[in-house]
Amino acid sequence: MEADPERARGEAAGWLILLDDDPSDEDRQAEFRVWLEAPGNRAAWESVSRTGALLAGVGTEPAASPVGFPGTGGPNPVWRPWTRRPIILATVLALFGAVVLTPSLVRKLEADHATGTAQVRSVQLGDGSKVQLGPDSAIRLSFSTSERRVTLLSGEAQFDVTPDSSRPFRVVARHATTTVLGTRFGVVMLEGGTSISVARGHVEVDATMRGSTYELFAGDWVRVDRDGSVRQGADLPDFLLAGPGSRLAVRNRPVAEVVERLRPWFSGRIVIANGSIGDQPVTGVFDATDPADALDAIVGPQGGRVLRVTPWLLIVLAG
Repeated sequence: MEADPERARGEAAGWLILLDDDPSDEDRQAEFRVWLEAPGNRAAWESVSRTGALLAGVGTEPAASPVGFPGTGGPNPVWRPWTRRPIILATVLALFGAVVLTPSLVRKLEADHATGTAQVRSVQLGDGSKVQLGPDSAIRLSFSTSERRVTLLSGEAQFDVTPDSSRPFRVVARHATTTVLGTRFGVVMLEGGTSISVARGHVEVDATMRGSTYELFAGDWVRVDRDGSVRQGADLPDFLLAGPGSRLAVRNRPVAEVVERLRPWFSGRIVIANGSIGDQPVTGVFDATDPADALDAIVGPQGGRVLRVTPWLLIVLAG
C-alpha cells in the first residue's frame, strides 16, 4: 500500500494520546508496534516524537528524552509515559497547525468564494449559474468571453449551470476536469480522489492522469482516484454521495474515507489512530450536523470507539 505521509502523521499524533492514556496496556503496545512497521509510519512517528521533544525543551532526539518519548532506534520501541501531559496536546496542535491549518488558509486566500466549518453557502455567479458550496470548501473563478472556468480548491460543490453554447462551463478539480453546456452536477474532492455525479443533463469528465474522457448523464457518477484509476456507475454509488447536504449517504466505503467527509463539519480535529479501523467498510446514512454522534455511529459497528480528548479533538481507535 502506498504510504500517505499526512495520514501517517495524523495517526502518529493519535498514538501520542492513546499510549499516554494507558501506558501499561500491553495489547495497545503490541498494536502500536504493528502500526509502526507499516510503510511510512516509522518516519512519521520519529517526526512527531521529535516535535514533542522540542516542545518539551529536551532536545531533538526522542530516544534521549527524559520525559519519556519512546525510542525509535531499536526493533521494538516501547512507550514510556510522559510526565507533562500538556506537552501532548501542544504537540498535536502544533502538528495539525503545520499539516492541516496552513494549507486550508492558503486555499481560502486564493479563493473567490469559500466556506468555513459546518457552513453551507449558495453563490450566484455572473452568468446566472448557481453554486452551492459544502463546508470547508473553496472555489476560484476565471470567466472569459470563450470559457467559464471554476477551480475547486477544496471540499465540494454542486453546480446548476446556465446554458451558454459559446462559453463552455468547466470545473477543474485535482484529478479531473468536468465540462458542461447546461446541467446540474456535483464535484467532491477527497484525499483519495475526485468524484462527479450528475443530477440532470450531460457532462464530460476528463481524467487528468489517464487522459481519458467519460460521458455522464442524469444519475451517472464517476470517481477518479489519485493513482489514476477510474470507477463509474449509476444510481447509488459505492462511495459517498456528492452534494453538500448535511446527511452523508455511504455504501461500502472505508471508515477513513467517511471520516474525511465528516471532518469539515467538526470545528476541531478528528484523528484515526488505528489504521486497521480506518480500512473497515461502512454503509449507512449519517447526520453530519452532529459530528461526534455521527462518528460513534460510523465506527461503532466496526468495533471501534471514539475517545473525546477535548471538545476539539476526537481520536478513533479499535476496540
